[in-house]
Amino acid sequence: MDSLATSRRRRLARAGAAIATALALALALAASLDAERSRDGGGRRVLLGASTSTALWTYAIIPFIAAFVGWGTNVVALRMTFYPLEFFPAFLAFAQPKGQPFGLLGGWQGIIPSKAGEMAEILVDLMTKKLIDIKEIFSRLDEKKVASIMDPEMRAVTEGLFEKVLATEAPLFWNGLPTVVRDELITEAVDRSSGLLENIVQDLMENVYEVLDLKSMVVRLALGNKDKVVNMFREVGAKEFLFIERSGIYFGFLFGLAQMVTFYFVDKSAPQHGIWLLPVFGFLVGYLTNYVALKIIFTPVEPKMVCGLKIHGVFMRRQNEVSEEFARLNQLHFCNAENLWDEMMTGAFKDKFEALVRRNAANFFDTAFGAGTPMVKMMLGQQKYESIKRTVIDSVFESIPDCVPVTYDYQNFALDIETTVRERMQKLPGADFERVLHPVFEQDEIKLIVVGGVLGAATGVAQYYLAFSSQ
Repeated sequence: MDSLATSRRRRLARAGAAIATALALALALAASLDAERSRDGGGRRVLLGASTSTALWTYAIIPFIAAFVGWGTNVVALRMTFYPLEFFPAFLAFAQPKGQPFGLLGGWQGIIPSKAGEMAEILVDLMTKKLIDIKEIFSRLDEKKVASIMDPEMRAVTEGLFEKVLATEAPLFWNGLPTVVRDELITEAVDRSSGLLENIVQDLMENVYEVLDLKSMVVRLALGNKDKVVNMFREVGAKEFLFIERSGIYFGFLFGLAQMVTFYFVDKSAPQHGIWLLPVFGFLVGYLTNYVALKIIFTPVEPKMVCGLKIHGVFMRRQNEVSEEFARLNQLHFCNAENLWDEMMTGAFKDKFEALVRRNAANFFDTAFGAGTPMVKMMLGQQKYESIKRTVIDSVFESIPDCVPVTYDYQNFALDIETTVRERMQKLPGADFERVLHPVFEQDEIKLIVVGGVLGAATGVAQYYLAFSSQ
């Protein structure tokens, strides 16, 4: 704790020293400009068109105001990227174009929340085309292992199911059997239930494309959990977003120096133009700091040597680190066993999943009593047999959601989606890796850049009236 506090104090001291140095330089530059403009060739003082009484500090603070504008506009731009999660104000949401962050009558929704589904589609396309083959992933399951984990639950379901159905739908037949025969039939059915589970899992592994729509799953989860989508992008791009904020200070200060020099001469020689000059520079500072920061993050996509220096996009340099974080969050929030099974059971292809389970349940029932099956079928009659079969199939299908969850831990371990995504993402070409984060800004980055410019212009207007208009 002491070392942390000491480190923090040192950082603050360095920051304070940097600010003091920058202020001193700005004052010195402003003073030298004033000295140059106040002397003619012979060194005599001359009066310029406008008043020379404007205090030097009003010029010297221009770079600092520009730095604040650069930082502030970048912070606001990032805030508008992520928030609010829902359109604000809500009563104007009816005028929000679909998939757009703005409202035709005003209002705003964060860019990511407003395009959560669209961005999810982009990431799913990246994953399915470049990172994972869902059939390959499911082939890692051991159907026998899955069945053994589910076995206690399925045994309990099967035992209670057969006894209840036969006693309810064929009471004369069932009650007329000796107890030992009834027990043997139930035991046979229960023992064969493990095979039913193996067959269902094996069928899923072979036909996973028919029963699982990965894109539909991720888009549905993204739309229903916008906060998770926002948090995922914020964590994956945390360092880049911090860079955007801080770069606004540095670039804003540099642009502010040019603004200070320009405004000084204009204010001395043609003060009537000052009223528009500061707002224009404010717009440029807000616009350019956002623009430059976004460019530096993603450009160049591949490393380039310039004057002996390796130039590479800030985000692109962190491919290994970002891949690790993305893979972790992807499995945590989206591609995990629970969500995959939920999609199969309730998602876009749920009818095909149901047909798959029912097909296997029908085969199971036809062999459930082993050697006693022909006798049971004969004594029940075809019509009663089919009626009981339908009831059993319905019950087996309905029991799947209750039995599967015990296998999620094993499935997540066996599927190992996190490791697969991480390792393959780390090997992606730069152009493909860029698509992990760039979509956050790409479609609406011009809006964010212009917003930065407008905020900068507003600050320039305020700066002019507060510091210069009355002098």
